[in-house]
Amino acid sequence: MLELRLRSGEIVAFDGRIVELFAPSGVAERLHIAHVAATRAALARLHFAREEAPARARLFAAIEQAQQADG
Repeated sequence: MLELRLRSGEIVAFDGRIVELFAPSGVAERLHIAHVAATRAALARLHFAREEAPARARLFAAIEQAQQADG
């Protein structure tokens, strides 16, 4: 399980198959990695601070690896 709490207030959780996005407003979104286009679009909306680049890279690498294994 990978969980990131971003400076923007957003929270991203990834369990290896499901990406969960939680906005500061409380709105949540769940996406299965099989829905590649939707997952990429949702991740593109996240606001990573410069110092969060290593965490962003870990998250994106984990999701990409899981998508390759799933497909």
